[in-house]
Amino acid sequence: MTQGSELLMLGEATLAGRQFPHVAWSDGLLLRGRGLPCRRQPRSCAVSLCSPTVPASVPWPAARQCHLLLTPGAMAALEHRLFDAGMPVAALMEKAALALSQRILADEPSLTDGVTVLVGPGHNGGDGLVIARELALAGHGVRVWCPFERLKPLTQNHLRYLQLLDVERLDSPPQPQRPGVWIDALFGLGQRRPLEGAVASLAEEVRTCGRRCWAVDVPSGLSDSSGEPLGPCFPAARTFALGAVKRGLLGDRALSLVGHLEPVPLGVPPSLLRQCLASAPTLLWPEDCHTFVAPQPPAAAGKYGRGRLLMLAGSRRYPGAFTLALAGADASGAGAIHAWIPQGGEDALLGRHPHVLVFGGSPAGDQLSWPGLSGLDRFDALLVGPGIGPAPFEPVQWAMLQAFRGLLVLDADGLNRLASLGQAQAQAWLRARAGATWLTPHGAEARRLFGDLPGDRLDQARAAARASRTTVLLKGPRTAIAASDGRCWQLAQASAEAARAGLGDVLAGYAAGLAARFLASGQPADPTWLAVAALDHGSAGLELQASGRRSFTPLDVAAALARPGSFAARNEQRN
Repeated sequence: MTQGSELLMLGEATLAGRQFPHVAWSDGLLLRGRGLPCRRQPRSCAVSLCSPTVPASVPWPAARQCHLLLTPGAMAALEHRLFDAGMPVAALMEKAALALSQRILADEPSLTDGVTVLVGPGHNGGDGLVIARELALAGHGVRVWCPFERLKPLTQNHLRYLQLLDVERLDSPPQPQRPGVWIDALFGLGQRRPLEGAVASLAEEVRTCGRRCWAVDVPSGLSDSSGEPLGPCFPAARTFALGAVKRGLLGDRALSLVGHLEPVPLGVPPSLLRQCLASAPTLLWPEDCHTFVAPQPPAAAGKYGRGRLLMLAGSRRYPGAFTLALAGADASGAGAIHAWIPQGGEDALLGRHPHVLVFGGSPAGDQLSWPGLSGLDRFDALLVGPGIGPAPFEPVQWAMLQAFRGLLVLDADGLNRLASLGQAQAQAWLRARAGATWLTPHGAEARRLFGDLPGDRLDQARAAARASRTTVLLKGPRTAIAASDGRCWQLAQASAEAARAGLGDVLAGYAAGLAARFLASGQPADPTWLAVAALDHGSAGLELQASGRRSFTPLDVAAALARPGSFAARNEQRN
């Protein structure tokens, strides 16, 4: 099948149990999800299966500057703390620009056609001039364009020094069609006004001709606070985030303008770095999967001692959701997976998951009433929602879910059925839960439960977690995870090619299965585990994209999660 093709009248078993479980019925016509092209770096696979373990008390991820995700105001405050401690402004500029220069010089083949540096009037322009100096000293052809008469003194000094190196200074805007790398050092941190005059005109020319720059800290013309273009903007192929990634760079509209995001550390003192990480969201990178060491059950534990998960998923209309959630749960390595079998789900068990234990069935199809939900407390975790379809809130059954003392993971129509109570009642129901609760909504599902929350995806996840006293995973191009205690995480990278119908079912099953495994060790549910599941799930998509495949399905992602070398497989081997 090619991308965007339509499938007519395929058998239910073919869809639910075999090649196409992510395809949904729609009045007899089946539409396949469409992915969006996006270039991202693959995750590192250099970590050995025999990597030394880290004590469970060590925070995850380790305190590194690449994990800082700051607002422009917080980044400015961090810089001022460095200055107040005695770091000269000139020294910090030199340190940042030299680190960035080394990053650029490492990509020597890209520099063969020369480099054009666009220089602004402030310290971002000064960074660009230091880069121009270093590239010229390394023997590369460099030109600079600075259309501003008044510059900050430090930037003016760097521009004057380039005369000694015979670096060409352009009198008129460069031509975007000319080959070579363009480095955008016009404006950086805290942009609030749109570009003007010749700079704005050049940005529009650059956009029209399809050129992409290498941006110093922030693409010029983009708000690093809201992630919204302020007007004409210089689109970037690479954005080198100095000191910390700015939150606006992860905004939905910003992603196509930022390109590949690369943090450039400034060498923040460890004590100050720990303070920043304690109060700021944590930015997660694919390599962080390899540093998390999971809680483990006793070595002699049998199948029931390695995590017991019950899944209530799928329906006649969405039988594929059952298969996909099962595939995700299977990839987690949970010892015993029990499932309520929807109509059409038998093929999935026989064809792909014969080891799954049958908890019950629903011959009525969409109207899942889940009779006989007593005895739930023998399970470590319970997943409710993927593909169960719409239905009224059932007080008796939901009272059993509320009293369940294990971890409850609510996804998709599980969230929608709860939201049918009304926002106030639904949130009160969640706050009264006997055990820990994880919610995994996309934007529309979150709005049904919590209304229109202000701010970016991180702000919205935080507000929802506080209101419901749960851990919330808010799906999106850069998924955010927030705990009710204030901790929060966001993914730095993801594959747009993986954005297919059914991908969330795999994530829900994988997260619930990992949690069941970890809970079997005797530790209480930790919101960090949901962040780990989201990161590994997103990284599996990146790895598939890096393999060169034109397209891949949610089942491919589930298979990648279960592959040798995956997070779940590594932690199984460690035990």
